[in-house]
Amino acid sequence: MLKTTRSHRQFQDFLKEQLQIHYLKRGFLEPVLLQQKALASVWCSDLSKITEFVAHRYSQSVGSIARDPADMFRSLLLMELLHERSIDTWVHSMRSTPIFAVLSGFLPDDVPGVGTFYDFIKRLWMSSSTHLANKVRRPRRKPKKGKKKGEKSPLKKPGVIKRLVDRYLEHPPDFHSRPQDLFQKIFKECFVVPSAKHGILGDISALTIAGDGSSVRTGASHYGKLICSCRENGVFKCRCPRKFSDPDSSWGWDSYREEYYFGRTLYAFTAADSPYDLPVYLHFFKANRHDSLAFVYSFFDFIQSNPDCKVAQCLLDSAHDAYAIYNLLHRYDIAAFIDLNTRNEGNCSHQDEILFSKEGIPICPANHIMAYNGFCKDRQRHKWRCPKTRKTWKVSCESPCSDSPYGRVFYTREQDNLRFFTRVPRASALFKARYRRRTASERCFKRLKEDYLLERKTKTRNSCNWYFRAYSTAMCSHMDAWIKHLAINMRPLILEWSAEVFPAIS
Repeated sequence: MLKTTRSHRQFQDFLKEQLQIHYLKRGFLEPVLLQQKALASVWCSDLSKITEFVAHRYSQSVGSIARDPADMFRSLLLMELLHERSIDTWVHSMRSTPIFAVLSGFLPDDVPGVGTFYDFIKRLWMSSSTHLANKVRRPRRKPKKGKKKGEKSPLKKPGVIKRLVDRYLEHPPDFHSRPQDLFQKIFKECFVVPSAKHGILGDISALTIAGDGSSVRTGASHYGKLICSCRENGVFKCRCPRKFSDPDSSWGWDSYREEYYFGRTLYAFTAADSPYDLPVYLHFFKANRHDSLAFVYSFFDFIQSNPDCKVAQCLLDSAHDAYAIYNLLHRYDIAAFIDLNTRNEGNCSHQDEILFSKEGIPICPANHIMAYNGFCKDRQRHKWRCPKTRKTWKVSCESPCSDSPYGRVFYTREQDNLRFFTRVPRASALFKARYRRRTASERCFKRLKEDYLLERKTKTRNSCNWYFRAYSTAMCSHMDAWIKHLAINMRPLILEWSAEVFPAIS
């Protein structure tokens, strides 16, 4: 049963009062100054809405008074900020170092137990099981690796992207209640929306997102535990079902490290115009799930969960170079910035007269690249002229295809070929400048995996904890951005609090 929660302002007053009582009145100023970054993080992050979001997960009339969900969640975020991986160690730290308990919102002599934190995480998970699959299953084989260096695993079924996109466009998916929905809601309302209000996600009315997937390795073994009697009968290579501690993990091919891994794929949308490369959406998939399929599911999920957000541009790597994805983005009036896949390179002909380069640029009959001459808004088409009209190019042609001094003109429309004739021409400086922002997704993953050690020093072995850890590290990235963008400096405020109690010291 939940008690009446306090507002964020009341939590700030609690921080000031408790720090003065346990540290500043006793002359212990240095310990508070050493934790001023953690203090700034909890000072600027309003988590009071969490109690409202999770109220339905508590009994309204039966049971003892529960801990404030905002304080519990804040304490777990603080644990991530301080790079602590064990809840047991974190509870011990709060009991031995009062400032950690105070920053969490607890009294130093009233710190929750270890089991309380584990129960709270499970309460946020909208399912009775912490796994999405049964623990007993057959071992999964490794997928095929890319044929070339740095190439991702190929799709199992050709044409599956088109079929999935066509089905979703005809019958938009209605995402029913999923176990991770509370994590996603807290992340959106308490972190993504405030970041948008601070103006550090770019223009929300014309948002630019960069999508990509990254490998996340699990702490569980891929062998599983034998529950059959094959070995007793002399059979040492059986395919019988085994018991896995992390049954949702599978084998995947990491094209960057060029190695197989056992775990999951974390797919994320990053605000590409954000100066801090902040994530706005996260979702886990099987390790062998292709990025293009993960994008289609994530795109519809993101659009439905963020109806007030208008996506104007989408930046994707060559793994998403499928015509169905171009069609999907075109239907939602989104400009596609997608790198061409080397397996699909080649010229595209038009009426057996004009050829096109691999970047969709028209090539005249004399085998010269035509010059871009702007976009015609009235007819929604791009205009290309004879390369001889560009004096700086110094192009000579013995048999010009037009006698006009203006030179030959050719038009391309996006509807003719969504992949080649993109809304912003591939060869233009604008396309190259915008596509360079796609690396925001790489920097986002670097923050989650390297700075906050998402897949290192962990024994996480179930989907519930994986989702919590992924979202909590993303939340920490937003809090770090707030501190930097708002130039929050807690030192003057701490000295002011110390000055208020200084007469009591003397």
